[in-house]
Amino acid sequence: MEKFKIAMGFPMLATALWLLSLVSRHYGSVGVLWVGIFLLFVALAAWIWGEFVQRGSRRQGLAMGLSALFLGGGYLLTLESQLHWRHPPKLTAETIQNELGGIQWSPWSREDVAKARGAGSPVSVDFTADWCVPRQLDKKSSIEIEPVRRTLKATHAVTLLGDYTLVPDDITEELKRFDQAGVPLVLVYPRDATKPPIRLPSLLTPSIVLDALEEASR
Repeated sequence: MEKFKIAMGFPMLATALWLLSLVSRHYGSVGVLWVGIFLLFVALAAWIWGEFVQRGSRRQGLAMGLSALFLGGGYLLTLESQLHWRHPPKLTAETIQNELGGIQWSPWSREDVAKARGAGSPVSVDFTADWCVPRQLDKKSSIEIEPVRRTLKATHAVTLLGDYTLVPDDITEELKRFDQAGVPLVLVYPRDATKPPIRLPSLLTPSIVLDALEEASR
């Protein structure tokens, strides 16, 4: 069990690194540093507590005080004083980084959807976020694949990406319109502007995506 406990620490470290990668979108690149420093304070406080309070027999009161001091001091020094986590900066969505040779996504807006439909083009909208693990998996298996890219190109479909990483108000309102509490959500708007959008399920397969695109192109 001791070896199992140590082995399970590596997935936890991997999870921590992944979560740290998301911090920069909310607090900027410097925010990652301060969150990392805070986690060091937490680790030190936890070590003191475990070593001298749970397993120790002398000066447990002092160890409790030191553990609380490191935890509280780290919180005030990093999250409150430097990160100002209660009032995060108003960051705007970054420019979409499309993969080389992949689907060419553009930022979502209601106006762009209406404009594309008015021009008689089918529209594929993907509401997702950096922290949305199911959509990242679906992207690799069912969206960013060659058959889908060919179909999008052949039907002259417009592809729009609704980035919900920073929880923008306009996308929140759009999700509520479809009774959706959050991401992921994929909508395929038919070429015929009088028809409602096709709502895809949360878990995708290549056939589900291709069938929706074929239907929308008619």
